[in-house]
Amino acid sequence: MLNNRIDEIDILRGLAFLAIVMQHTLASFIYNPDITKGPALIAAFLLTLARFAVPMFIFITGLVLFYNYGDRNFNYWVFTKKRFTQIFLPYFIWTILYFVWVSFINGVPATSLGDVMDKITELTIFGEGYYHLWFMVTILQFYLLFPLFKLLVSKNQRVNMVTLSLCFLFHIGLLYIYQHQVPLVLDSIQSPIFKTVLEYRDRIFISWLFYFMLGGFAGLYANKLRYILNASLKFNTALYLVSFSFIFYQLIKTSHISPSGGYILNLQFTGPLNYLMVVFISSSLLMICYLSQTLFMKNKTIMKILDTFGRYSFGCYFIHAFVLFHVDKLVEIHLNWMGIIGQVMISFFACSALSLLACFTISKIRIPIGNLFTGHDPYKPPKTPLIIEEDSEPSGLECKSHTG
Repeated sequence: MLNNRIDEIDILRGLAFLAIVMQHTLASFIYNPDITKGPALIAAFLLTLARFAVPMFIFITGLVLFYNYGDRNFNYWVFTKKRFTQIFLPYFIWTILYFVWVSFINGVPATSLGDVMDKITELTIFGEGYYHLWFMVTILQFYLLFPLFKLLVSKNQRVNMVTLSLCFLFHIGLLYIYQHQVPLVLDSIQSPIFKTVLEYRDRIFISWLFYFMLGGFAGLYANKLRYILNASLKFNTALYLVSFSFIFYQLIKTSHISPSGGYILNLQFTGPLNYLMVVFISSSLLMICYLSQTLFMKNKTIMKILDTFGRYSFGCYFIHAFVLFHVDKLVEIHLNWMGIIGQVMISFFACSALSLLACFTISKIRIPIGNLFTGHDPYKPPKTPLIIEEDSEPSGLECKSHTG
């Protein structure tokens, strides 16, 4: 039996994409050694709020996959073939584009075709074509291994709650090991494969499994999700405020003054793979889901903006790093009088809008090359609910399409 379309998904994608842009925009300005206390604290506040972005994309992927396939069988060959054309090929194309662009701006000397192909292969496998492409390596693993994740699901709701709780505890334990044990033993590890896995642990599926399963169970019980979010609103709001306050207080404790007199914070503390961030991020995901079903769905202007960004989020994700590079340069040269936070906000809005415009333009190229850049044409659904056809659902980043 086919499932009805979940209208909030594109809103969640839009919010997650904008949070990604905010994070990357902040990173372009806030590591200035001369930054003063006020801008540093505002930037840290914004960065902490936006840290839900990557977990949200993982969450959405789990939600949509389990919503469509959690209780039924599917053709794995057709499933992976469609993921290859709609996700991997665009990722591979953008890896090549960023490789050529970075080589050009850095003045990398010409080399043999074989060396170039080896380098592109390496960049594709490790997600190092550009700083944001690592995420695609992670998301592809969830598609390839999805049948294994289905084994964790039971028809008994209580068993599923136990499974999710165990995933939560495992996630915290794993991140604790990452933070406190791995750095101590990494240099002494002899196995090159094991050492590589640990060095690239941020893009291994197991590091994000809890958020995938959290989204998965949200998809399995989608008909009860609104009730669950409403029933837990007071508790989750308190949890969100308390956990945010704790994280922000701990972040401020990392502050120190640079040799040039700048107010410096260890912003890596708020990274999503810090075990202290797990409760705050989990609460953030549920809070944003609630807001997407209430506040954002009721405001037509906000809903339309977020829905548009969500439908084009896959292509925008690839494009935005290139756009941000040039926007930042212009802002630094012409708007440095605005201060760091002013420059951040201008860059954020400009990068978001220009990325959307570029993706929209490319998607209108009615030949296969358009899909190679943006996944597939983001179909604008009509007002009436639609049915998600088999193998047509998008990933956490992928553009929405009715026909797939």
